[in-house]
Amino acid sequence: MEQALAGVRVLDLSHFIAGPYCTRILAGFGAEVIKIEKPGQGDIARSIGPFLDDEPGTERSGLFLYLNGNKKSVTLNLKSAGGVKLFKELVRDADILVESFRPGVMRRLGLGYTVLEKINPGLVMTSVSNFGQSGPYRDYKASHLVLWGMNGGRYTNGQPEMPPWQGPNWLSDYMSGCQAANGTMVALYQRNATGIGQHVDVSMHEVMMQMVLHPAVMYSYLKKTYFNLAICYLGIFPCKDGYIGINMLTQPQWQAICRFFGMPELAEDPRYQNLAMIVEHLEEVRALFAPKIAEWKAKELFQAAVEWRIPAGLVPTAEEIIKSPQHIARGFLEEVCHPVMGKVVMPGAPAKLMESPWQTKSAAPLLGEHNIEIYSRLGYAKSDMVRLRENGII
Repeated sequence: MEQALAGVRVLDLSHFIAGPYCTRILAGFGAEVIKIEKPGQGDIARSIGPFLDDEPGTERSGLFLYLNGNKKSVTLNLKSAGGVKLFKELVRDADILVESFRPGVMRRLGLGYTVLEKINPGLVMTSVSNFGQSGPYRDYKASHLVLWGMNGGRYTNGQPEMPPWQGPNWLSDYMSGCQAANGTMVALYQRNATGIGQHVDVSMHEVMMQMVLHPAVMYSYLKKTYFNLAICYLGIFPCKDGYIGINMLTQPQWQAICRFFGMPELAEDPRYQNLAMIVEHLEEVRALFAPKIAEWKAKELFQAAVEWRIPAGLVPTAEEIIKSPQHIARGFLEEVCHPVMGKVVMPGAPAKLMESPWQTKSAAPLLGEHNIEIYSRLGYAKSDMVRLRENGII
């Protein structure tokens, strides 16, 4: 069965997580993604662990391996006139360009959208940045912690007298990459219908506004005072053979927890008549349930809690994640073979489309692995590439 993006050519000028995750999705659904990296150094993600055997190296990063499967790597120095010229040649036959430089960098390189659309009017260019290509914050620096805090994530994470808790690691980058892929495919659909490309502007700030702001907006609209949703869970507890987390976001869930563990009287206790009151006595409540939970095996308790409609989650080891019957049944994990890292099990498709299968055809590329293949398409012989390399262009 043909993949949805078969025949689509993507130039990937992005780095770290958000942009590469966008192009990873495009590659998984059939696009040819050509990753353009800085000579000798490559994507910054190559220098971020975890590393094979805890030994850093350009070809040993687990993060880079995950984000760049199915891609082809070429090296190109965009700070050189020859590199800019060569990049423009690549643009002529591209359908999509994804970049994640700071706003204004592409324009200063002479590669802004107004320039590139003249070379290729059908080009869809997607720019992923902290705050978008325009506006008062466009040049501000940011990180996941900053974006999480600016968009209300800290409002219900942590206790008022303590520092706020951070959301899951790099969540803003992955969510932004996902939305960038969505926007890119919508623009490509329109391009296929009209022949006209466009510039897709993805603001990570706006993405996170959609994701984490709603609790703060809801409580403001209801004129409620601060209420900490994040600590309104029973907790993470040791079982006989592992750990389990148990949540209680509604009063019926609290009542079910009390009955399940054989303490129905707690549900009627005047001290625990709403979630805010439970939070005030959370440590003593946890102390009451901890011995009950410790009598169970983690998986057995998880399965029993689900039947009672009690929100619960196992806290698995890495090995348990790989061996999870659920993951195996859904085909979520897949094995890739990398020339340096060997066989690696990693997450596969983020979503499965009925009529367009996800395929992993290759592991992440070595730095510059596809220079000859890609540049020969432009008419460059091996001798030309030796010259380009000596001149610091590739």
